[in-house]
Amino acid sequence: MREALPPDLPGEWVGVGEVLTTHGVQGELKVLPLTDDPSRWEELTRVFGRTAEATLELHVENVRYFKQFVIVKFREIADLSTAESLRGSRLWIPKSERKTLPPDRFYTDDLLQMDVFDDAGRLLGKIEQVMVTGANDVFVVKDEGEREILLPALKSVVLQVDLAGKRMTVRIPPGLLEDDEG
Repeated sequence: MREALPPDLPGEWVGVGEVLTTHGVQGELKVLPLTDDPSRWEELTRVFGRTAEATLELHVENVRYFKQFVIVKFREIADLSTAESLRGSRLWIPKSERKTLPPDRFYTDDLLQMDVFDDAGRLLGKIEQVMVTGANDVFVVKDEGEREILLPALKSVVLQVDLAGKRMTVRIPPGLLEDDEG
């Protein structure tokens, strides 16, 4: 997979899908959506993809769903050969074109590397990963000593998120930290 953002695209970008393979002979692509809401693909008008030769601006013509995948037809891709050149590519949109989320909802990449403090003001570490589980997400917080704290992403735990300040304040559930005192 071509993970890195193409160097000829300036600004901030987010991945919205990964091209797994072609679908049929008319240039459709089978895409793994990189979103918790695959229907978001219906709102996209364009994405950017990278072949070995160039970065392509691709205009969405049609979207349909197959299991957990999105089958996408782009105006610029009319045949199997061109579609094949995008296999393994990440599809991108400018960060500024992301859908606005409701209050108390956040994009994962906005939370990564955020400082996490407990409600007493003690720095616990930075969010290194967000694990998606069946019940609720879990923030993997690492301190400078590489100790991990697994914090459930629950309203009872997350007290405040300051995106601009890259800071989260949490209430540690009783018994979560081994060194909790009484």
